[in-house]
Amino acid sequence: MKTNEPSQPEPSPTSEFSMQGEQKVDLSFKTQSKVGIAISMAPGSEVEVRIQRLDSDGNEIAVETTSYSNPGLPDNSPAASPKKIFKSFKRMRLTTPSWQMWLIAAALVVYLVSRFIGLSSYPIYFFTDEAVQTVLAADLVRDGFHSYTKELLPAFLVNGGQFNLGTSVYAQILPWLMFGKSIWVTRGTSVLITLLAALAVGLTMKNIVKSRYAFAAILLLSITPAWFLHSRTAFETAMAVSFYAAFLYTYLKYREGSPRHLIAAVVFGALGFYSYSPAQMVMAVTALGLLISDWRVHLKNWKMILIGAGVAALLAIPYIRFLILHPDENTRHLQILNSYWIQSIPFIKKLGIYFSEYLKLLNPFYWFIPNQIDLERHMMKNYGHLLRWSLPFFLLGLGIAIRKIKMPQNRVFLIALLAAPSGAALAGAGITRALFLVIPAVILTTIGLDQILTWLEKWKTPRAILIAIIFLGLSTFNGFMVQDALVNGPLWYKNYGLAGQQYGANQVFSEIKQMVRANPHQKIFLSPSWSNGTDVLARFFFDDPLPFEMGSLDGFLYEKREISEDQVFILIPEEMELARTSGKFKNIQELDILPYPNGDPGFYIVTLQYADNIDEILLIEHNVRQQLLKTELTNVDGDQLIVQYPQLDMGNIEALFDGNYNTLARTFEANPMKLMITLENSITINQVAIRIGGTASTLEVQIVPADGSTPVTLQKIVTESNDFRDILFGLEKPLDVTEIRISILNTHDVEPAHVHVWEVSIK
Repeated sequence: MKTNEPSQPEPSPTSEFSMQGEQKVDLSFKTQSKVGIAISMAPGSEVEVRIQRLDSDGNEIAVETTSYSNPGLPDNSPAASPKKIFKSFKRMRLTTPSWQMWLIAAALVVYLVSRFIGLSSYPIYFFTDEAVQTVLAADLVRDGFHSYTKELLPAFLVNGGQFNLGTSVYAQILPWLMFGKSIWVTRGTSVLITLLAALAVGLTMKNIVKSRYAFAAILLLSITPAWFLHSRTAFETAMAVSFYAAFLYTYLKYREGSPRHLIAAVVFGALGFYSYSPAQMVMAVTALGLLISDWRVHLKNWKMILIGAGVAALLAIPYIRFLILHPDENTRHLQILNSYWIQSIPFIKKLGIYFSEYLKLLNPFYWFIPNQIDLERHMMKNYGHLLRWSLPFFLLGLGIAIRKIKMPQNRVFLIALLAAPSGAALAGAGITRALFLVIPAVILTTIGLDQILTWLEKWKTPRAILIAIIFLGLSTFNGFMVQDALVNGPLWYKNYGLAGQQYGANQVFSEIKQMVRANPHQKIFLSPSWSNGTDVLARFFFDDPLPFEMGSLDGFLYEKREISEDQVFILIPEEMELARTSGKFKNIQELDILPYPNGDPGFYIVTLQYADNIDEILLIEHNVRQQLLKTELTNVDGDQLIVQYPQLDMGNIEALFDGNYNTLARTFEANPMKLMITLENSITINQVAIRIGGTASTLEVQIVPADGSTPVTLQKIVTESNDFRDILFGLEKPLDVTEIRISILNTHDVEPAHVHVWEVSIK
């Protein structure tokens, strides 16, 4: 036995108890031994015992900390003076397990209260990606737990044309069955699950880091701006990050010598994996890092590793089935995101872009300073994603973790920090994809704060006072952020429309409910142009069938449609201005206005009547729109083309010849889309390929030979599909051509209609 006493003499059994500070005892054994250590404690004293177990190489295996106290002798005096009470308070040691848990519990209460206050009011929008969680949950139950593609208990469900929702939908089923659809219930379910993240960071600091201020991690997480905002939404990203935090904690418990926690870590990792697509990359990188970092521990626990691998294999079955049923879905997901990974650029350049995006997400300026990268609705104005004043604590904690990297928990924190941006870098920087970094950042920040508080304790600052200051200070800041978000948040950003906050779901649909109750037979026409996925929002607030019609005012502007006397239109400001200035309507009456939070008109409730000469106006416009436009361009193969085409309202004609399958052109109203392609110099071709979407279509290609012989006409009719199609028109033999005429008709649509085309390839 070797005793190390840097500043205190060794106490003897007969000496007066006066030892303070730290006493370190090193015990080394070549054989198994049983050791008993007796500690004598004076009345009113407390001792904290920290047992650190090392392997034969001196590496830390586990750390256990226990506090003991010996109550003071009873005070028989009639009353204690204020001075004695203050001295007694200074002697308090709020570090026993019971006090630690009470403080953690109190911090969790602060966390929940700061989430549920005004939950439906901030964020000020209720986004389609929130509503779809409950809508899909309801549809899943309605269809006997089959997806729209007839899969039983699907791993992922479709949102916005892609399979990217899983765990978050299943989590909403029970709340929907119990309470129905409401913003408070949908967001509240997400809030309760994010409690996992708060509990995980708190327990990590208490049980892994052995911090006396573990509660501070919960309160710091609560006031982290990126987390404050997104944990008050039903976005799946907050749920995925919560499972990731629980995964890290349970893995650390396994790493400290509790093998059974490995199973919990695998389960939490799988829940995160199925919650959010970027989580798949984050989990994979984290798992690889932990496998390499702790391989010695894994070898010693090989039996539990095999069990964990078996559980992981079982949990992977839904994903394997998904890949079998939808083999191209991951590529299609990248196409929808317009990721650089599916673009025609060299692989080495793709890697360069990836690591550029990755490093951008590790840049402290992105996290601590308000940025121009993220959408306004994902930021709190004048806040960074992480609090600016927490930067010194974060840097100190990061420095401690790097300096003590041999400690296994520090390696885990650093691995999590480095893995967090890996998923976001695949598609581009964005806080929703990179939110995973909040967890290791908060833990490292708390480690830095704990170190400073430990230094203050050495300067004779009572721990109880420090605990009170930190708890009250961080709790007060929680209250300030709630007040700031609820009072000032609605006015932070002035763009409330489609490109900004997408404000109005609760306000508009609540107004429609009142209108339907007042007059069930009234015809209501709602513009969807203020939000993405307005149809999903409508199904959140109303059961099928919807008691109103949705569509753009364009349908009434460019063709004559029936407008009944009792028909009411709900229009956004841009459409209202168009109705006033178009000259196509008379007697426009404003029945009501739903304002934006800043008082500006947000939605106009009006009645419309066509102008007396509407037929003449529409005929003139139609004739003008039928005239083809002309442009000169160079296609991806370098051929000089003169292209005649109809008016477009989305994309440009160059997009059809750029070799990029992710850019498109859409006709303004022409159906069919007619393209007249003239080549300055004749070329020899073997085929023409046209990429279209899923609409049932009739395509015709007429190829004019350069020698003036009879044109070759080819036609194909395709039915509806759930995916893109490349329609090939092959020639029996190569042909020199000078002109190609193409017609693409939406088979089931009458004009006006939108025809979508992604690419025209001439080979």
